[in-house]
Amino acid sequence: METTNLADTDVLTSGLELTFSAAIDDAENLEQLGPVIKQITETGRQEAFVDQLDSLVRKKDAEIERMCNAHYQEFVQAVDQLLKVRQGSVNLREKIKDVNVTLQTRGSRLSEKRRELIEARRVQQNVEDAIQVLQKSLVMLELANKADQQLEGKKYYSALKTLDDLENEHLVDMPQYTFVQHISKGVPLTQKMVKDDVTVQLREWLATVRGVSREIGSLAMQRMQERQDRWRAKTADNPKLRYLQHHNVNSAIEMVVNEGLECMTYARHEFKASYEEDRRAQANLALSAPINLRDGNMTPFETLLQDIVGFFIIEHIVMHSTQDFRSRAEVDALWEMVTGKIILVVSESLKGCRDPELFLRIKFSLLIFIQTLESFDYLVKPLQETLLTLFQRYSELLINQYSEVFEKIVQEDECMPMTVENADELREVMQYTRFRPDREFLKRHGFPLRLPFSKVFPTCCRDVSAFVHQFYQFAEGFSQTHGEMDDILKKAVDSLLIQKVNAILLKKLQSTNLSQIVQIIINIEYFESTCPDFEMLLMETRSFHRSGRIHLKASATFKETRRKAEKRIFELVNSKLDEFLELAEFDW
Repeated sequence: METTNLADTDVLTSGLELTFSAAIDDAENLEQLGPVIKQITETGRQEAFVDQLDSLVRKKDAEIERMCNAHYQEFVQAVDQLLKVRQGSVNLREKIKDVNVTLQTRGSRLSEKRRELIEARRVQQNVEDAIQVLQKSLVMLELANKADQQLEGKKYYSALKTLDDLENEHLVDMPQYTFVQHISKGVPLTQKMVKDDVTVQLREWLATVRGVSREIGSLAMQRMQERQDRWRAKTADNPKLRYLQHHNVNSAIEMVVNEGLECMTYARHEFKASYEEDRRAQANLALSAPINLRDGNMTPFETLLQDIVGFFIIEHIVMHSTQDFRSRAEVDALWEMVTGKIILVVSESLKGCRDPELFLRIKFSLLIFIQTLESFDYLVKPLQETLLTLFQRYSELLINQYSEVFEKIVQEDECMPMTVENADELREVMQYTRFRPDREFLKRHGFPLRLPFSKVFPTCCRDVSAFVHQFYQFAEGFSQTHGEMDDILKKAVDSLLIQKVNAILLKKLQSTNLSQIVQIIINIEYFESTCPDFEMLLMETRSFHRSGRIHLKASATFKETRRKAEKRIFELVNSKLDEFLELAEFDW
């Protein structure tokens, strides 16, 4: 039994040894001791276990001693090295302490310098801010002083621009300063003061403009008339230049109205509507004056045109000298209203008028009026159309007037050779006809001189020339329709020569007076030979840009009438012969 127990104890001891050996090698194996100790306790073998445990300890101590004896020298060397390392670490620690002290000292000085630098930079920034504020303050004060000077000089627009610049660009940057607040409060008050002054001056200027409009218009139309007169003088020797004046020769009249323009520039928002109403009222007032052109008094009409010219010259200057105060549409609407009333005045005044001279005088006034305002870029087409209408009526009246004149001249002609009493009368005849007697003829016959044609021929030639020039007096200024007028004149001259001169001479051929018929034939021959002169006259006075020869139908008509007159002479001669022969066969 004991043998069994011992065996068990040995086994347990071997297991315990193995277990402790394993536990030493691996700490996690200590958990295996629990079941072994529990088994020892349950079997009551604690003493045997303790003895075995002591034997294990002694065994392990012996193993450690053997191991230490085997590695002693290496351990001693390691300890020596460790002591040296310890001494080196101590020295290194002392050096580190010294370096730390030095670093702390220098770091403190550097930190102090840094604080000083920060403070210096703060002071520098404050100085720079102060300089900037002072510079801005100086700019504001200069602008405020400049605005005061401009107000003293009554340069209101410039002063308001300065105040606007001061208020919107400078005062808003520094609202925290007392003097800035003071200036900000003063700006609206100054602007209100300017508004009140401008209102007064604008009203005064409008009243002044109303008074000087007529003077301005008179001066403008006078200068335009002087330009036209100078041009006529230049074209007197060069007919090819005669109608160049209708192609932008006229230039704008230099007229500047400075007073009130600054007021308008400022007042473009405040007084724009009021200005429009005032100017329209002034225009209506100028047009309200009664005008009657039939009595031949042109003064009221010319005064009206001068008022309107001055009125719209001022409008032109105001429109181009201000910004957004007077629009082109507003001025054009006012101009359209005024031109409409002028056209109505002219049409009503000339209704039923039969005096071509009055038409001509009105045309000259309207033409200068149109050319003057056309140079200021106003639309004058309705007025030009009115002039064209007047021309049509004028040409009808002129043709009717000369038709009566020619009819009277031809009807009252006695068909007797014309006699001139002196050289002056002869020169007058030669001025309008191609009759050119030589010196021998004049010396042989002397004065009073009997001419081959009757008085009707030079008188009609003179009146044809007068008719042509009077016709083109009205046509002057119509470059766009000058070609049509050339055609109208050619037909009118043909009509006068054919329907008045030729037709009446043809009727006079029914006379039985042989000497009168012979004189009629001579007159017709001179009329026929003068038709080329009439054609040349028409070519010289027509529009310069037209070319080609003009042919009058009257030349062929006179030729045909001359044949009829010659035939009429043969008829009368034969009739006289027959009568003579009848008398010869009479039984006395």
